[in-house]
Amino acid sequence: MIIRSLLLLLPLCLWAWYVISPTRTSRQNTAAFLGFVWAFHAVLVLNIFLVSSDMLVFAVHDTLFYGVPLDWVIALSVCIGALVPLTRLTGWRSWARLCLQAALVTLFYRAGLVVTTNSLLPWLIIINIVLSVIPAMYLSDWTNEDSHIGKRAILQSLAWAVFLFWTFPAIVFNLTEGNWSTLLQKDLPVLLLYLLPLCLPAYLLINALYHFAVQGDGTAFPYDPPKRLVTNGVYRYISNPMQTGITLAMGWWGIVIESIWVSVAAIVAVVLFVVFKDVCNGSCAIGVNNPEWEEYQRTVPKWWPRIRMKNL
Repeated sequence: MIIRSLLLLLPLCLWAWYVISPTRTSRQNTAAFLGFVWAFHAVLVLNIFLVSSDMLVFAVHDTLFYGVPLDWVIALSVCIGALVPLTRLTGWRSWARLCLQAALVTLFYRAGLVVTTNSLLPWLIIINIVLSVIPAMYLSDWTNEDSHIGKRAILQSLAWAVFLFWTFPAIVFNLTEGNWSTLLQKDLPVLLLYLLPLCLPAYLLINALYHFAVQGDGTAFPYDPPKRLVTNGVYRYISNPMQTGITLAMGWWGIVIESIWVSVAAIVAVVLFVVFKDVCNGSCAIGVNNPEWEEYQRTVPKWWPRIRMKNL
């Protein structure tokens, strides 16, 4: 318990110190958070797969999520996704940060919580570096530099898609004693028919993300928003395509996996989108400086696409 507490509390305290430091900008904190989001999902999914494949076992029996301790995952993700990328601000080169991250991954697998064979350990470190460390570091660097908008938008979208379609339903299943068997037991033709309606929200989301990156030079994350008003593509017809797409996707995904609570979460999402509308639509970065923002918000519907249009 002492080891587990130190592994979790020390990284969290150090990250909190970075966040409240007056020398850190909002973009730097955003970069660290997005690096953590990628690392968390990559580490969690990878280790759940390894546990389910009997390649490793965690020598703990509480706070387990599909056989993996969440505190261990959070601590490792904070280290390799948030803290180490921030060392770039003090002049650390990429190769030095990779070496430090490899050492941290090794430390976490050698801390007495993980039982595995010595022959598998080097592969665990390599796989973690490829799937968790490197993408998290690049996502953090690109966000901090405000560069490579297309690539960082893709990495962000992949991380949030994993959260929407796997992590969140898995949490619901863990709390309600549900499981993925209803999805896995469906015949392929039936499954494809169930998945077909998801094409509509997928189109809304992909089109919106594309035009956010190309026309707006920003992403869907509220603290890395577009810098310019986006009116092309699906934004010509509806001003909240991402909120609409997420709501439709969550509602239908709950039907596909037969979880009423996931579908109910879609209704909760609508309420949150309405309450926090100024955060979700990026107006903090656009509305103040663009005189066309108010006209766009007035003429383009938020939740139901318009048919007749006029150019802004």
